[in-house]
Amino acid sequence: MVAEIPMGITALKSAFDIAKGLKDIDNAARRNAAVIELQEKILAAQSAQTDLADIVGTLKSRVAELEAWNTDKQRYELKEIQTGVTAYALKDGKEAGEPAHCLCPNCYTNNRKKILQREVRSPGMVRMLICHYCGLELIQQGQRHPEHGKAHRGRA
Repeated sequence: MVAEIPMGITALKSAFDIAKGLKDIDNAARRNAAVIELQEKILAAQSAQTDLADIVGTLKSRVAELEAWNTDKQRYELKEIQTGVTAYALKDGKEAGEPAHCLCPNCYTNNRKKILQREVRSPGMVRMLICHYCGLELIQQGQRHPEHGKAHRGRA
C-alpha cells in the first residue's frame, strides 16, 4: 500500500522534468517522443493516485466498522452463564430491542459479533451453545458422547 506513494511522486517528478525539457527541444521527432513519455508518466501518476484513493476508501470503511463495533461491544460483559462456561452477554438495560443472547468469546476478541446458538444433542441430551462461525462449542449441561460428531473444542 505505502509503495504507491513514492511511485506516484516519482512519476509526477519525471513528468515535470520532461515538461520543463520540452521548451528546449527544437527537433519535432524528439519533441513527440518526449510528449509520449510525458503522457506515460502522467498516466502512471493517475493510476497511482487511483490506487491510493481505493486504499483510503477501504481503510475509511474498516475504521467505520471498527468504531461501530467498539460502540456496540460496550453493551456486553463477560459472564459465567453456567459453572465453568463464560460468554459475552448483554448488560442489563442495554438490550436496545434485541432478545437476550450471548456472543462467542473467541469471535468477540477478534472484533466479530457472532451470536451463540443453542442446540440440544442426543444421545445424552447435551445442551450446548455453538458458534457457527468459529466452531466453538460450549457445553451447558450434560456430557459429550462420540456420536455427537465434531471434536469437543472446550468449555471456555
